[in-house]
Amino acid sequence: MRTQKRPNDHQLSDVPGLPSEPADRAVNGHGGSAPGKPNGTPEAAPTEKTLEDSWWSASRAQIKADQKGLMAQYFARHHFLVREGELPEAPRETVATIAVNQGTTPNRVVAECLKWVSEHRKPGEAFFLTWYTPGHVIPTTLRSFKNEHWPMRTAAKLFLFPGEVDDETESVSGPDAEEYAEHVRHRFTYALLSGYSFDMSTGDVYFYLPHEVRLQKACAKMFAAHKFLFFDTSKLKREGEVGYNVSDLLATADTVTIYTVSSTPEKDDWVKSKFKSLCTRILKPPSNPEQDIKTLRLQIVGAAEGQSSCVADKGVIASRE
Repeated sequence: MRTQKRPNDHQLSDVPGLPSEPADRAVNGHGGSAPGKPNGTPEAAPTEKTLEDSWWSASRAQIKADQKGLMAQYFARHHFLVREGELPEAPRETVATIAVNQGTTPNRVVAECLKWVSEHRKPGEAFFLTWYTPGHVIPTTLRSFKNEHWPMRTAAKLFLFPGEVDDETESVSGPDAEEYAEHVRHRFTYALLSGYSFDMSTGDVYFYLPHEVRLQKACAKMFAAHKFLFFDTSKLKREGEVGYNVSDLLATADTVTIYTVSSTPEKDDWVKSKFKSLCTRILKPPSNPEQDIKTLRLQIVGAAEGQSSCVADKGVIASRE
C-alpha cells in the first residue's frame, strides 16, 4: 500500500547553501522529474545538457552503475542495522547514526537502505536514523524518501556539515568544513565511505581531486563502530592522491568491511590473495585478551547470492613502518 506523502514539502533551497534540484538526481546523477515533487516546480528540458552534467560528481554517477547497485542492495539486505552475531532475517536495530562521505556510491547505498526501511517496516514500528554528511546529493535522496513516505520521516533525518559549497563535488569544501570534521566527537554506528581508487595490497585509499583529500580523511577518521568501504572493480588500482589507509579506519572503528564486486574466479582469487596480504601487513595476533581486537573483512558481491563470498581476519593494529 502506498504510504502518505508529506504535504507542502519545503524545497532544498530552504537549507542554507544547498541548491534545489530534481529528487531523482540523488539516485541516477542527472536531472528529471521525480515522484513526490511539489506541484509547480519547473521541469528541465529533457534534451538540454547542462554544465552540471560535466562536473565531477554527476559524471561519475553512471560509471559501473550496475556494480554500485549490487553492492548497495547487498549491504541493505545483509549488513544494514543487523545486530552483531545475528542473521539478517532476525529483528534489526531501529536506531542509528550514520556518517556518509560525498560520492555517488555512498548515495546509492543510502537510497537502498531507505528502500529497505520502506519495504520492511512493521505496523507501529519506527526507525530513528540520522545521516551525517558533507555531501549535497544525499540530502536530495533523504528529501525524496520523506516526500514518498512521510510517516517514516524519522528514518531520514539529516545533519549537514557546514562549509562553502563546491559545485564540482556537490559537497561542502574548504577550511570551515575540514576543521569541523576534524573535531567531530560523535561516535557513529556506521560510516559509509568510498574513493577514487583503492590499493588492496597496501590498504591506501586514493582521491582524484587534491582539494578534497583533507575533508575525506577527516570524515574517514571519525569514530564509527563499523566502517564500510565501497569500490567497484574499476577502482581496484593505484591512482590519485593518497587520502588515508585502512589502518587509519581501524584505529577509530571496531570493524572495517571492504566491499567490491565479483568478476571472474581468477580475479576474485587475486583480490582475496591481496586482501590476505593486507591483513598480514596491518594486523597482528593479540598478545593478551585485554588488547583492542579489530576485525577486517572483504565482502565480494556476486550477481547471484551464491556467487558472493566473505573473507575476514582479526587482530590488533600492527605498527606502521
